Amino acid sequence: MDVNDVVGFFSKRIPKNIETKNTSHGDDDFREALFVDFGNEKIVIKLSSNGFTDEKHLILWERIAKEYRSLGYYCPQYIRALDGTFPTVLYKGRNCIAWGEEFSKYRSAEELINDKFSDTKLVKDGWYTFLEDAMIMDAKVAACHFNYTDLPSAYCMFDVFDPSDKCDETTEDAEKWHTIAKTLPERFSVQVDRIWNNWLEARKELEKIYHKLPTSVFQADINDTNVLLDEDGNFKGVYDFNIGGREVYINYIVRQAPYVSTAETYERLEEDDTFLKRVLHALDIAKKVYSFSDLEKKAAPLLYKCIRPLWWHASVELKEAGTDEAKIYKHLDAIEYEQTRDIDFLSHM
Repeated sequence: MDVNDVVGFFSKRIPKNIETKNTSHGDDDFREALFVDFGNEKIVIKLSSNGFTDEKHLILWERIAKEYRSLGYYCPQYIRALDGTFPTVLYKGRNCIAWGEEFSKYRSAEELINDKFSDTKLVKDGWYTFLEDAMIMDAKVAACHFNYTDLPSAYCMFDVFDPSDKCDETTEDAEKWHTIAKTLPERFSVQVDRIWNNWLEARKELEKIYHKLPTSVFQADINDTNVLLDEDGNFKGVYDFNIGGREVYINYIVRQAPYVSTAETYERLEEDDTFLKRVLHALDIAKKVYSFSDLEKKAAPLLYKCIRPLWWHASVELKEAGTDEAKIYKHLDAIEYEQTRDIDFLSHM
């Protein structure tokens, strides 16, 4: 089936032009978008073949976009096929589920930065200028406590997003680090074991309360490629819902905030307490419109201890240390410091 056949599922009109963009993430996660120009209207048709894009998720993502629009934020509407379904089609040798989306009225922050704001990169005082509005949006969604689905977002803990996953991403990151750390020379084993036991204990304590924490249903991906701005750089909304779902709000903040504040390198997050500063900044923004519960305040330090010390970059850093003992000691000490430090979350919640 070629692109014209795919378009035929969604419209009887003949396209003037079709452009394709492949955004696949490996052989097991195929994604392609068709930008279809009918002359007086444009739509986007997306095709996916992976473990987490199916009719149930598309119905969910369609609903999330609707709820965000009801809160006053712009999200392109989903478009079903002419027969009212999200069809499965044979495309480039794969069985792909297909859906349409309204062509966005606004451009992404990434596109505008490259086109109009390359001098400032839309950064002021170390943060994206649109960050506060985007996080206020998330906080308003959190305050709604939407409960119309049990499908988790990709940030989930004690659950899996893709059915093929063996565990949640936070646990996968920690286990990957532990696998590498166990190969270190014997003289490091006492500290490695202590770090690992610290992580297991924090996870055990968190699990006792995690499923009681407030949740809502989020788009769950407010990075600069998905945030929509007007031509003056003002925040308008979001698109791209393909990791969205039900999520514990404070987990979402800790997992997301460090990455979306600016487009700096991951190494930068390791410097000058940047990771923590971004989490606390996000909490400060959120509490303007969201009231954190006592249980969320209790869970915050446990979440941080589960996520931050052994986040995915820890295994990268340890591997890069190689046999340099000074770097290994520095790495292990930094992790243990993050596990045991006293952080004043309460004043930010």
